[in-house]
Amino acid sequence: MEKHKWTRAEIDAYRKERGSGFYFNREDRNLFVPKAYSFGRTLNWANPISWVFLAALAAFLVWRLAFH
Repeated sequence: MEKHKWTRAEIDAYRKERGSGFYFNREDRNLFVPKAYSFGRTLNWANPISWVFLAALAAFLVWRLAFH
């Protein structure tokens, strides 16, 4: 199956079917997806860019705390 950006309805159906607290969908190209239970966005943990984003954020925080 080819990757594509999923719509809100597809994401909600996927979550209802899987019942997971984390959104991990390899078929979805979205980096940020709507949160399941509140306002805002969360990461699609199956997207490799989300791990790069998390590592960059952690590196920035370590740098900020260590040098300022």
